[in-house]
Formats: sequence, C-alpha cells, structure tokens
Amino acid sequence: MDQTGSFPVKLYIYDLSRGMARQLSPVMLGKQLDGIWHTAIVVHGKEYFFVGEGINWCSPGGTPLGEPLSIVDLGYTEVPAELFTEYLTSLTESTYRK
Repeated sequence: MDQTGSFPVKLYIYDLSRGMARQLSPVMLGKQLDGIWHTAIVVHGKEYFFVGEGINWCSPGGTPLGEPLSIVDLGYTEVPAELFTEYLTSLTESTYRK
C-alpha cells in the first residue's frame, strides 16, 4: 500500500520516578533533579521507544509507564509507515540491538 501525505509526530515524555526524583533528590544527591526521563516517539499510530531489548512499540500511551507527563508536538513527517518501519528494523539489527 502506497501512503502519501504528511503524518503527525509527537514526543511523549515520562518521568520514570513518577515525581519521586523531585522530592528525594535534594536529600539523597544534594541537588535537585526534576525527574528521571524516558521518551518515546509517536508516529503512524504507534509509540516507539528503546528499552534493553532494543526498539519496541505499542499503542500510544500503552507502555507500563502509564500516561506521559507531557506530549510535545514535533510537527509532521512525509515518511510513510512502511519505510519508517524498515528503517527502525535496520537500526534494531545494527545499532540498537539487545
């Protein structure tokens, strides 16, 4: 299937500490950390993220981390889903392996 057009791209930002870094970091580290950040890219109806097993995906907001702390609109891409998936697969096989 040939896709043409532009597709929205969003950055999902999660705080892995769920607010605990902000509360406990001054006491434990002697300086303020606002969070322990994890990010994901949402495009073509999927949320893509890197974990120890490599590049994974799920439905947007479907990670075990729950809802993202914030969502940033990054604009649009004209890269079709099939080409994007091929590129991620090549990265998984070369750069971002387990």
